[in-house]
Amino acid sequence: MSESRPLLLFGGSFDPVHGGHLRMASYFARRGYDVLLLPAGSPRWKKTESSGEMRLLLLRLALASLGEEGIEIDPRELHREGESRTIDTVLEIREENPGRELALLLGADQAIRFPEWREAERLSSLAKVLYIPRDGIEVPGDIKERFHMEEVPYKGAGLVSSTSIREIHSLDLPGQELVAIEGHRLYLWGKIAERMGEGRYEHSLSVAHLCREIASYNRLGERMELLAYRAGLLHDLGKDLREEEEGRLLEGERIPEGMPGYSLHQWTGAKLARELGEEDEDVLDAIRVHCTGDSGMSPLAKILYAADKIDPGRGWDSRNYVRAMMRDYEEGFREVLRANREYLKEHGGEKNPMSERAYLAYLGKEGE
Repeated sequence: MSESRPLLLFGGSFDPVHGGHLRMASYFARRGYDVLLLPAGSPRWKKTESSGEMRLLLLRLALASLGEEGIEIDPRELHREGESRTIDTVLEIREENPGRELALLLGADQAIRFPEWREAERLSSLAKVLYIPRDGIEVPGDIKERFHMEEVPYKGAGLVSSTSIREIHSLDLPGQELVAIEGHRLYLWGKIAERMGEGRYEHSLSVAHLCREIASYNRLGERMELLAYRAGLLHDLGKDLREEEEGRLLEGERIPEGMPGYSLHQWTGAKLARELGEEDEDVLDAIRVHCTGDSGMSPLAKILYAADKIDPGRGWDSRNYVRAMMRDYEEGFREVLRANREYLKEHGGEKNPMSERAYLAYLGKEGE
């Protein structure tokens, strides 16, 4: 950082930091600012879901992935005892940087509440107040005039939010940060892990990443990549249930006659996924057929079915099938389905009506 450049103070709970935060920081760094990311200790406007130590770890991983000069993390608010206010931080930084221009970055939602901040008048005299506009939020003119606020014409942050990351409605964050969230079982990942044994959770993560890769290689779009990841992560929720809970979840389900017991987790898994907040019917439908297959499968269902069978963590050499799915998921799915049928024939696996419908729909009468 250079003392000749203005210093931008970018605070927030960062629970967790996401791509929108990083793009904003880069925007200002490339326009002549040194940027200080200031994770809040105990923000009064919201309760954080992860500890300050964990938020700081994720922030460091994300910033390392970004590789942008002129952006640093300042953890002082995390280490400050007692109540921490922005005015205290700005006064300290002003004392450490005499004569240096300071700017304070806000979102439009924070800008409209700025008059409620402690010593807001003094704060705006110590640092220039900048804010990023947001659709649907209009900062009143009297607030802008009173605190000499400037709107920054930047619209590149996107629709991502920390809430959307926590609930897995977005994966707009660096890969290293995602791996850390998965490994530390934070946010919704933690609730999913609580329903599974260690091995099952690791399998689910592996399937989730494979599903996402297949969608990406087949250029099915970001939305499909997200749904594929979620379906993979949630698909085995019903595997490790007590008998009474399985019975509760199967009440009212129309399960075809002749379905083997090992397949019941398809329905219980979809029910549990809904209880954890999954609302996308394509994801739920994919979970309901991921083990057996069926006729009329969606692209997402085909991807999940194959990924579950060819997960590299299963301990057999599935590389040819993985490559086939990456080339063309439709043809790859048929190869996996065909191989699964042959495996069950050789090992005396139980027949079931859903698999038989899948074989007929996608393989025809070949090999009968």
